[in-house]
Amino acid sequence: MNFVNRNGRQIQYCKAAKKLNLLHLPDDLTVMIIGKLTAIEILTSAQFVCRRWRRICMDPLMWQTVNMCDIRIRNAVEYKLVEKMCRHAIDRSCGQLEDISIKYFGTDDLLKYIIDSGCHKLRRLRLVQCLNQISDKGLYKMAEKLPLLEELEITLCLNVSGIALEAIGRGCPLLKSLKFNYNRNNTGEEFAIAQNMSNLRHLQLVPSSFNNSGSRAILNGCPHLEYLDLHECDIVEVEGILKTRSDAQLHL
Repeated sequence: MNFVNRNGRQIQYCKAAKKLNLLHLPDDLTVMIIGKLTAIEILTSAQFVCRRWRRICMDPLMWQTVNMCDIRIRNAVEYKLVEKMCRHAIDRSCGQLEDISIKYFGTDDLLKYIIDSGCHKLRRLRLVQCLNQISDKGLYKMAEKLPLLEELEITLCLNVSGIALEAIGRGCPLLKSLKFNYNRNNTGEEFAIAQNMSNLRHLQLVPSSFNNSGSRAILNGCPHLEYLDLHECDIVEVEGILKTRSDAQLHL
């Protein structure tokens, strides 16, 4: 087949390119493609494409990371359905779960389910906008079973306080990053952090109600701290406090 370009020269093509068939890709490429999907997309769509894709979707290694934050829940029916799918994803991991993000539907019962499912390798946990459904008690029990946890975010979980942070610090000695934001019971958290989270590198507390003694306690109790975010905390002497530490890598 011949084509003519803009200069009037003929270009000859022997054969038209074949269409790419995703079903015929090697397993490693298929795993990469499916891995770009969300947990909900895999559970509701991808695993039904064919038997081969179903087999790949059943592999526990596909479920080391479960992100349930990129969703919208409009009613109670969807709420229950999403929670059910989250539990199904946890089951699929067969204890290999390392990273889970939960938004809206997190509860103490769900935290217990994660632990009871043998997911003790968890390294990253995000709990966002779970409001009144997650408590100090639920996190206290969970922390005892997560010795490998390195990153934790608790945002808009209104029944969580410094009591939970103290338990987390004791039960998760490898914790390096903590985001504790917009939680109603945010009093006394600075001393719970300072006394129990000495390995922290990254800390975000928004808003913060403590004073200069609280910030000083954190800086003294967390000698490895590299990043501190207190952008809604009115601390007028923070620069003076920082002069007591010869740590040029600490960023505010």
